[in-house]
Amino acid sequence: MTGRPAGRLRLRRDDLGEPVLERVVGAMAARVDLPVDRLADAQLVSAALVSSAFHLSPDGVLCVEFGAGPDGLGLGVGPLPAGAAARVISETTLPGVGSVLERLVDAWSVDTLESGEEMLRLRIGAGAPTAG
Repeated sequence: MTGRPAGRLRLRRDDLGEPVLERVVGAMAARVDLPVDRLADAQLVSAALVSSAFHLSPDGVLCVEFGAGPDGLGLGVGPLPAGAAARVISETTLPGVGSVLERLVDAWSVDTLESGEEMLRLRIGAGAPTAG
């Protein structure tokens, strides 16, 4: 996701986080015309983000930025405490499968903010992700 995000969402309740984020991600995925299988991947990513990132947010609020462009759907999660972005990725690991997030997204990265906190950046494109 480059430039200004198309939208931001602040989730304050983890019990509502998953259904709300899945619907917003679904709408954004439709906006960039993702195929149905990648739309499903994007919704799985949103569920994994809520389950692994919500408890790591410093103030109990999960903030998600959205970007839509020709390269697909971009998500930014944070600000998170230092080291938490990698923890989000590792907490989605399943035995024999590896990191679910790494398998479902095309790319992910961590941006360090001036405050020392982090933003986890994820990109989901129209094609199938390459397993790493």
